[in-house]
Parts: sequence; structure tokens; C-alpha cells
Amino acid sequence: MSTFLKEFKFEKLPSKITYIDEEPLKLNNEFIFFHNKSKFRKELNRLQYLVKTYTNVPLQAAGIRDTYLKESISENYLIILFTISDIMKKANEVIEPNLSIELNPGCFYLESNKDFMLLLSRDMEGLVFGIDTLESILKQILEDYTSQKQFDDYIKVCSFKLFNCKNSLT
Repeated sequence: MSTFLKEFKFEKLPSKITYIDEEPLKLNNEFIFFHNKSKFRKELNRLQYLVKTYTNVPLQAAGIRDTYLKESISENYLIILFTISDIMKKANEVIEPNLSIELNPGCFYLESNKDFMLLLSRDMEGLVFGIDTLESILKQILEDYTSQKQFDDYIKVCSFKLFNCKNSLT
């Protein structure tokens, strides 16, 4: 059985990152980059291409249907939920515990657990910065997975919670 990365390297440390010793997210070809606004759909292309470069599997991107997301959440947040369809149908349950996090302009929150990866922001600057960070994390994970050559095992993402702002002082 392969090991997996339990910490990531960053050019500039995030404001806050907490690694959680829990079961990792195990990626498969059922995972989709769900989003709640078409205005940033094209930003997801680079994540899709990154995964395809390492796995030859083009993961899809799709909108979160209005029936799965409260209007108040969709109106106030830019959301990427990387998961399978069954978990996405519980989008409100996934997102609501994180609504108390203060997200100023240029900030984002990124969480990974055994069921999903969630990126939340209130504006495009924070969302794009979050996608940049997610891309860096996925690249490290995929490079590590490829170097192990254990292709019969899942690509695994450790559980973590990360908060950062584009203009933070750290």
C-alpha cells in the first residue's frame, strides 16, 4: 500500500493550516469539480488539465444545481466542491458548518476530508488565489503518487483545513 503526502510545501506559508490525522480523501474517476457560478468555470480548466496530465483521466466540472444549494449561500459565496455526485447533493450540509469563517476580500478557506475538498471565497480574487493554492497542492500530490509507481492504489489527499488571504502578512 502506498503512502501519501501528509504536509504540503508552499512558496509562502498560508495564514493558517491544520493537518488532521483522519482518513484521507481517495480520488477516483467519479470525482467532479462542482461550482456554483459560471463566471469562474474557466478557472477550473487548469485543475482538470493538471489531473489529466498525471492520470490520463479528464475529470469533469459541473454546476451545483440550485436545488442542492440554498440561495443565501450561493449568493454570498463562490464555491468549488470537489467530490462525487452523492456528496454534492448534500452541499448545504457540507458548506453550512463553515459559514462562520470570516472571509474578507482576497481570502479563501480550503478544507479536505475523506468525502470532499471544499473551497470557499466571497470574491474572485480570493477564489483565484484559492485555486492557485489548490493547484499547487494537487500537483504535489500527483507528483508524489506518480513517483511511487503504485498505480493500483488510490490517489490520496490528507485531511486538512487551510485559510489564507492574498495580501496576508505571513
